[in-house]
Amino acid sequence: MKRIRKILLWALLLLYFPIMLSFVGEHIAGVVCRDVVVSVQDSSVTRFVTGKEIREAVLSKFENTLGKELNSVSMYEIEKFVEKHPAIKNCEVYHTIGGHLKVDLRQHLPLVRVYENTRSYYIDEDGQEMPQFDTFTARVLVVSGNIDGNMDDLLYLARTFRNDPFWNAQIEQLYVKRNGDFIIVPRVGDHLILLGPPERVDEKLRNLKALYKHGLSPREWNNYQVINLKFKGQVLCSKKRNI
Repeated sequence: MKRIRKILLWALLLLYFPIMLSFVGEHIAGVVCRDVVVSVQDSSVTRFVTGKEIREAVLSKFENTLGKELNSVSMYEIEKFVEKHPAIKNCEVYHTIGGHLKVDLRQHLPLVRVYENTRSYYIDEDGQEMPQFDTFTARVLVVSGNIDGNMDDLLYLARTFRNDPFWNAQIEQLYVKRNGDFIIVPRVGDHLILLGPPERVDEKLRNLKALYKHGLSPREWNNYQVINLKFKGQVLCSKKRNI
């Protein structure tokens, strides 16, 4: 008996969904676009674009969208148009039964800000370059110096700093010397950190964190100009800037 009930239930469900989809399709066929509603899903984190800005761009590019039957609106073309914006990572366009054309988008999340010769730009979390924008400046790690050939190591360090609350609060800049040595500039303390070549990075940072938490009090951070992590198993503090 239970088996028969399950079969009947599944049969009803299989009949229900096609009927409902047919009903919705017929309803949408006569519905016109009443409005374009843009939602920037990550606006609380990054604010390179606004919903108003994208809405105006869509209505300018796709004229007569308002008042047009929803079935004749090319959602795919709108998605591709919006995704051409250098700040936007992905976009999804769909419509509602009530006649609203919804545009949901996410922005690229910048990981570092690079200063290279006369250029300045962001690198996002996927390693893609993106330009600066006048409307918003992301508070991310600043990278400068001889970055050619070192980008993978820089991004690894940037992700390490971002994912650790302690480092995210403490580190604000990375500089790469011509010889390939990395220098870290902290937010707190009048000193520089010589990381050396990007080798044994996790070990070096583990030693540095131990020094910050157990070796020095915050009042002592200003007593040193250089903290040298370059040599294996050692953390050298110097009052002379010799890097």
